[in-house]
Amino acid sequence: MKRLTDKADGGTRRRDVLAAAGGVGMGLLLNTPARAATGARTIKGAGTAFALRFQNGGLTSLRAAGDAFDTDYIEPGRTLGAVTLAYRRGTAAWQSADTATLSATAIRQVSATECVSDHTITDGQGPALALTLRLKAEGGELSWQVGVRNLTTGPLEVGDLALPLPLHTEFKEGQPATAAVLKHSFVSGHGSFLFWMRSNSAGPYLVMTPERDTALEYWEGREGGKDHPYVPYRVFIHSAARGAEVTAAGGRWRQPHTSLVLAPAGGEGAVRQYGFRFGWATDYQGVRDRLVAQGGVDVEVAQGMTVPTDLTARLALRCLDPITAIEAEFPDRTTVTPLGTRGAYRLYEVRFAKLGENLLTIRQDDGRATGLEFFATEPVETLIKKRAAFIAAHQHRDPAKWYNGLLAEWNMETGTLLGPDNYDRIKGWRIYEVTCDDPGLSKPAYLASKNAEYPVQAEVAALDYYIEHFVWGGLQRTTEEADSYALYGIPDWKTNRDSPDPGPKGQRHYWRPYDYPHITAMYLGLYRVATRYPAIHTRLDAATYLERAYGTALAMFTIPMAVEKWSAYETGFYNEVVIPEVIALLDAAGQAAKAQTLRGHWERKVDFFVNGKPDLFGSEYAFDSTGFESTQALARYAIDHAGRPGFPVTPAAAKRFADTQMAANLFCRGVVEPAYYYLGSDYRAGGGDAFTLTYMAQMGGWAILDHALNDATDPRSGMRLAHTSYLSAWALVNSGTADSGYGYWYPGQANDGASGGGFEPAALGTTWLGQPHHRGSWYYSSESDLGFCGALRMAATLVADDPIFGRFCYGGILEERDGWLAITPRDGLRRRFHARLSRQSLDLELEGARLAAGPSLEWHPTDAQLHLTLDNEAPPSPGATLRLKGLPKGRYQVAGGGVVDVAGEGQTVAVALVGLGGRVEVGRV
Repeated sequence: MKRLTDKADGGTRRRDVLAAAGGVGMGLLLNTPARAATGARTIKGAGTAFALRFQNGGLTSLRAAGDAFDTDYIEPGRTLGAVTLAYRRGTAAWQSADTATLSATAIRQVSATECVSDHTITDGQGPALALTLRLKAEGGELSWQVGVRNLTTGPLEVGDLALPLPLHTEFKEGQPATAAVLKHSFVSGHGSFLFWMRSNSAGPYLVMTPERDTALEYWEGREGGKDHPYVPYRVFIHSAARGAEVTAAGGRWRQPHTSLVLAPAGGEGAVRQYGFRFGWATDYQGVRDRLVAQGGVDVEVAQGMTVPTDLTARLALRCLDPITAIEAEFPDRTTVTPLGTRGAYRLYEVRFAKLGENLLTIRQDDGRATGLEFFATEPVETLIKKRAAFIAAHQHRDPAKWYNGLLAEWNMETGTLLGPDNYDRIKGWRIYEVTCDDPGLSKPAYLASKNAEYPVQAEVAALDYYIEHFVWGGLQRTTEEADSYALYGIPDWKTNRDSPDPGPKGQRHYWRPYDYPHITAMYLGLYRVATRYPAIHTRLDAATYLERAYGTALAMFTIPMAVEKWSAYETGFYNEVVIPEVIALLDAAGQAAKAQTLRGHWERKVDFFVNGKPDLFGSEYAFDSTGFESTQALARYAIDHAGRPGFPVTPAAAKRFADTQMAANLFCRGVVEPAYYYLGSDYRAGGGDAFTLTYMAQMGGWAILDHALNDATDPRSGMRLAHTSYLSAWALVNSGTADSGYGYWYPGQANDGASGGGFEPAALGTTWLGQPHHRGSWYYSSESDLGFCGALRMAATLVADDPIFGRFCYGGILEERDGWLAITPRDGLRRRFHARLSRQSLDLELEGARLAAGPSLEWHPTDAQLHLTLDNEAPPSPGATLRLKGLPKGRYQVAGGGVVDVAGEGQTVAVALVGLGGRVEVGRV
């Protein structure tokens, strides 16, 4: 491996989830001004004592003393402190043991804060192993020591040594908001850590770290339920025995599975000691500080851990011990460049040329190592286009079939095009996920949204064919039918239309409001195509697409309520963020009455979320992370309209809700964990063991960016995390070059542009529907296109004066010369630019035009000059506009003769681009 030497020193709804704390915790990341990096910090929350209850050698209760919210971190009826292991003499078969089921040789309750238990493991040949387990709270820390001693006269191999962690991570309907905790984890060598936090984001967080000579290499998730016995989440110090079983079963794991060989009893090496520390931290920064204090590595990333090959990422590493080397998994295709130090951080720039997973290993003294998992993709613009082309090319076109026009699901593993006559029932897939619901409806929503940015005639034709033959008069009721614009739900529209049952599960099965925003987004995308690109033929005119977008959005509020009393006002839905734009377009088209009608429904929803008692984690399950794009859109509207006559939201209430929902967004998102499938990603299911990189990675990432740019006191950490979220789920797209096999996950040209619906982080796991699956991307796209819709909404090139990385460009390349910032946008769309410098800010958005692919944006912050080069391959469309916010007060000349007056930096000005040509210059008069 390449070594880089660094000699630097140093289903059901649950109400009032957040009511207990009123949404504290937002300041933990985005609203608190960043502190300067220092080597030793006071760890917030570190002085908090433990309140413990011991029983039979273990902990049955673990609380923070004096906690404002009574939370027991251990699951009721469970005990923390046991270990499980597998061992063998010589090459014999592995034998297993669990100290939880063994009678202890001795249990010594040393004090109210310390307990020691001794165990002897005996097999058919006599005593084999002695274990000493010690739990001791002292000085605001809880120590967990595990001692292993060989009792035999020959070598003894420990193949597995695992720590069950029965913490209370199950979120159930009806339990108090602060009863359960979400696990955040990073299992990767000596730098491993775990921490647990409550859904109200209020500290303290419980943090677990290995001691300096202890490492973690593997984990297995919590099991239990109707057909399975309870097994807690486990982390492994050694996993050779279990790893062999997992590999034989088809599992995949990226870290080595090691074992421990103990010397014969009495000899040197016959005893081994492992240790872990638990402590408290008030917030995310406290977690990071604790990692460093305990000998670990605090990792910050700029750009993200999913990194396109046309961009570089930067690493900032903070630790007490010197870093001796950084090793690349593919040294000939990876460039790691040291950039010196900044405060307490060692900085590196990283570029990947090998597509797919890339491991960087941080080496420190005494053989200590921590692995960082990155993923390299093709350029984002390539991914955006490939994904759309793949969807359009996988369409059922058979007039003899009732599902003619369906944009279909694809199984990458078997190379099967799914449909109502073949929906992989053996795999466990369901017909409604092929024809409708979020998996089916997300595809046309993304395809239309992409074509509003990069129109392709064949893709637009596929959408129109889908609407003509599958949607209008099939999936969706027409204006000639009662309940106009209603959308049929599961299992499919054909079954429902043919049903003799008129009830809500028969002919009138269109009561699921989640379905409506996707079709609204599809019509809106085609409206944009029809208005922006005259050369692209659409089957309907722009006015009809807008009318249908309006009718579908209105139906979301009215029809499910009329049929099933299912309110669209009390749950956040994916893609409903487009509704305010539909309202604005209706107003612009002179349809004020329709705009006001839809506005009334939207504002009723805003009112409920801001002034009511919304369950921010409630969806179709007791705990879910699906609503945080929607809640940010509601918060954005509330803040922008607060105090308006007739609008029942005050500025204080709007801000309170905005902070509360953002804390909830961050709670179930990877903020500290440095792996590409955790950092920036959403966590599905309360325990944190379920799949990641779902659509909410990017939809919720849009929310973080919107909040950071518009509402946060200090936006820079939010910009960093938001861009990480934006890039994260592009790792699910199975895309590659011919040399790389056309995709990392499921190679083959037939899969180039396909997508997985989520990432399974466990070596052996299941997909959303319980299908057996190994670590990696799913073989179905499922709902991933919802995330790509969100990605299109947030795609932007960002520049920030970051307190850790200095001036950095996200989603682009930055060059500085003579006071000018020269930027090459590589964010995928080339339409938006946001800068947050120490003394200047700028927001730029092009509508109906885009920047050229090369160096195309030049900004002189001091002189307030701006030069843009537009894309000649996509000239400005009719009505193309440049919007600017952040220009200092004054009068500005725009190339072509236009003059605009700026009353202050908070004012947004719009400049028409038609007639300005390919070069736009803005400067003071």
